[in-house]
Amino acid sequence: MSSVSTVAPRFAQRFLEVADWLEEAGASRYADRIRSILADRGAVTTYTAAFCGLFSAGKSSLVGALAGKRLRTGANPTTAEVEAIEVQVEGGTLRLLDTPGIDSTDERHREATMNALYQADLVAIVTDYQHVEADANLELLQMFADSDKPRLFIVHQVDKHLEVEMPFEEFAESVRELASDYGVDVSRVFFTAVKPSAHSQLDELRAFLVATAEEALQTDGEPMIRRLVEVAREGVTACYESGWRDRARAVEEVMGRAPQTLDEAREWLWDARRRADAAKQEEAEQRQRLMAHVTSLCDGWLRAVDLAQIAPYETAEKGRRYIDSLRPEFKVGMFRSAKKTEAERDARLKAFVDDLAEKVENFLTRPLAAQMAQQIREVGLQAAHEERLIERCQALGVRVDAAYVQACVKPGSLVSAEYGHQFVRDVQDRVRREVRAKVQEIGEALVRAMEERIRLEEEERAPERDAAERRCQLLRGYVEFGEQYESALAAVTQGEVPRGE
Repeated sequence: MSSVSTVAPRFAQRFLEVADWLEEAGASRYADRIRSILADRGAVTTYTAAFCGLFSAGKSSLVGALAGKRLRTGANPTTAEVEAIEVQVEGGTLRLLDTPGIDSTDERHREATMNALYQADLVAIVTDYQHVEADANLELLQMFADSDKPRLFIVHQVDKHLEVEMPFEEFAESVRELASDYGVDVSRVFFTAVKPSAHSQLDELRAFLVATAEEALQTDGEPMIRRLVEVAREGVTACYESGWRDRARAVEEVMGRAPQTLDEAREWLWDARRRADAAKQEEAEQRQRLMAHVTSLCDGWLRAVDLAQIAPYETAEKGRRYIDSLRPEFKVGMFRSAKKTEAERDARLKAFVDDLAEKVENFLTRPLAAQMAQQIREVGLQAAHEERLIERCQALGVRVDAAYVQACVKPGSLVSAEYGHQFVRDVQDRVRREVRAKVQEIGEALVRAMEERIRLEEEERAPERDAAERRCQLLRGYVEFGEQYESALAAVTQGEVPRGE
């Protein structure tokens, strides 16, 4: 954070509103910590170092030795107080906080320690020589691993070291490696003792604390602002912790694990959305392809009806000769007898009907029915639908008989010499019209059968599709919640109340 100069006090006061927001959000502990920092009149010109560790680690004796004073302490402390010693340095005050043991079973002690740690500008984790790798000490190292707060790792009471058991430098190197594993710079690892010891760095530690405090105090209030920001951010994290946990658990149930970072969650969401959209697109395209295919088949069948050669020249000529026999002036035989004339008319009608019926069957209905049945088999419908459609194809036909043809005659048009041509066209049109109607009905039934197939296939894929949408929904909720969290962090970092949370 850059220097806040003389605006620091005014900037800090904005955190009162942040504290109120935290309290309303259920993080009253952090709200109280902010108010406690703001209530400290000397906070702007004070640099605070909190010393924490296990009970009997020697924190009190160490703090007293650093300040040149003796602190009260006891084997069984009964209060949850944090004792402070202030040392005047250039630019202000260096405040050293001696906290209760973090392994205390008294909740008041633990709360007092945590308050002191969050109000401190620097955390000094103190372990006695014989308990360097105690779990509680490692937990403290881990707790502040992601914090900007400076950390020291101090091994106290090194006067207990016996060189015959292990060279001190070997011991010191193992401690530095341990601290480094938790993100503590090796330059911030100190070995101390209040009793005489050749390995004690008590003076070096004192000098480091003074120099660090004086450098920070030159920024006119920045240490206090850092403390406020840190506590506020921790409070925001506490507010969102339960929501994070619930959303992470929900994502883990469907994804196998929870995302490690918000960016990873965004990547998962993008990929899940892409896959879900691709599946939807593929499903839509499949539907479109299948429906386009059956539509194309139906169109092809109708074109086949229109293009079928059911009345070639010879057949058409027979139709025209039949029309000629219907004209009033038509007579046959030497004596133009009515009986012979009628017989000739019937013969011409029969010749045309027989030829036309043969052509309709051989060049239209039979080949078209076979083509339709084969193509329906290849479409891939449900067996029951396929069987019914094929039966309808096999029944495709038009009964062309004398009555059928005679019904097409327009007596009033017999006076025209060209009517024979029109009559043949009229008969063909009737045949095609009736076959088209039947083909159209079969085509519509095919479309319905295909729609039913598509519906069933989509129903089969519904669980997978719903699962994909569920993944997207959970990840979207996770990401949106994370973005709200980041927005809230950014707001309190600027001393502003989160909005729209």
